[in-house]
Amino acid sequence: VDPNDATRIVQTGAQRTNGFELGISGRVNSRWTVMGGYASQDAFVTSATAAARAGAQVAQVPHHTFSLWNSYQVHPRASVAAGITYRSDMFAGIDNSVTLPGYTRADAAAYLSLRRGWRLQANVENLFDRRYFVNADGNTNISPGYPRTLRVALGTSF
Repeated sequence: VDPNDATRIVQTGAQRTNGFELGISGRVNSRWTVMGGYASQDAFVTSATAAARAGAQVAQVPHHTFSLWNSYQVHPRASVAAGITYRSDMFAGIDNSVTLPGYTRADAAAYLSLRRGWRLQANVENLFDRRYFVNADGNTNISPGYPRTLRVALGTSF
């Protein structure tokens, strides 16, 4: 907080992120599509602040994330899909005192093409109803991930 104006924030310190990201997508055959990605990140404080020492890990930056999504066309107008998302543990706040555990979540979906450009879609997030924490706003305001959730949508294109 700015010592001269409590309604303003003054940026202090510095941070750096080293890492890489890979993504791939393609068709295994005429009905099966696969998409995946992996990211490795090392985000750390390079110049100390009042809240963090130099070398501390930046909050909410997992070292590893991975996702894989498969879609299979079971009929010319219908497809099913499934995938996984993995995230390694990460710190909730810049002081590195609270760790959000890593998690793996499975999701699934079904799609049905209707007449005249309409599409019906159903998604199930967190298929196995695992408990996990998705993000945080500091060490004491931690948000859980959704329990098993079904979403149905009807869409069109024109």
